[in-house]
Amino acid sequence: MIMKRNSVLLSLLILLFLTACGASGSASSEQTEEKNTALQTIIIGGRTGGAWSVFTEGIAESIRREYDGSVITVEPGSIVENPPTVGMNKVPYGLSYTMTAYAAYKGEEPYDQPYDDIRAVSVVIPANYFQLVARADLGYDSLKEIIENKAPIHLAVDQKGSAGEIITRKMLDEYGVTYEDIISWGGSVDHLSGAKTFELMADKRVDITGDAVSVPSSDILEASTTIDLKMLALEQQVNQSVADELGMLTGKIQAESYNFQKDNITTVNTPAILLVNQNVSEKEVYQVTKAIYENLDYLKTVHKEFENLSGENMMDVGDVPLHPGAVKFFKEKGWIDN
Repeated sequence: MIMKRNSVLLSLLILLFLTACGASGSASSEQTEEKNTALQTIIIGGRTGGAWSVFTEGIAESIRREYDGSVITVEPGSIVENPPTVGMNKVPYGLSYTMTAYAAYKGEEPYDQPYDDIRAVSVVIPANYFQLVARADLGYDSLKEIIENKAPIHLAVDQKGSAGEIITRKMLDEYGVTYEDIISWGGSVDHLSGAKTFELMADKRVDITGDAVSVPSSDILEASTTIDLKMLALEQQVNQSVADELGMLTGKIQAESYNFQKDNITTVNTPAILLVNQNVSEKEVYQVTKAIYENLDYLKTVHKEFENLSGENMMDVGDVPLHPGAVKFFKEKGWIDN
């Protein structure tokens, strides 16, 4: 009787062991399957050949490297147009500034309605700095001097409602100055692309241009090979007021960032972030977030601006809500409390 009881007990123990092994194997299989799941999606970035197209391709390649067989298509876009495109789920992923992404999320300038399906995945480039660049022979070294002297400057900015145009306009607002005032002083204000701006600057038909771009900016670097340039100083108090109004940060462009820039320049900056529509699955966004983190060393080889991206600042996306998939990854890393 005792032998029979022991035999039954032994059989139960073996059954429990085999069941546990099966469950463990199943869990391991599920984890492996999730790790190796290939993704197929689209990311919109910047104009073809620009720095933002390089940033976007770097993120896409990180996903391909992390998940074999993934098909990640990169398409051109723009900083201002990308948030509503993602918000309406025309394209699942896109790059933009925190400044423009949050404005789209809330329905503030330059957008006429909120796109509340916008979510953030990760910071891509931690800072893009507003840079007010002028011809070196301009007789003023700061924005304050220009305004105090009501100088008849010829200013070029991007299209109305673009990030750089909004920042430039807000900088002038802090001094109580409008575009119309500049024109009344005998100057001009034109809305031009970067390439056209520097073409006219070389002909001395443009004196100053302002935009929020990476440091160093490829457009500014290229222009500096044929035009003598300088960077205008900005007042810290004005910078702080503009940053507070637009949801930006204040920062510093280090001296020698360009061969013509001898001094540090205080200014405002905004990170570039990867956006996603909230309807994209938690699992997929988790994978994308993880791919960026696991390929930080690779990204540093893609563009100098990625050198400032780290695990700790990936989640510094400002006031744009994080997607649950990104939240899950950051919680696992211990950067968000459970």
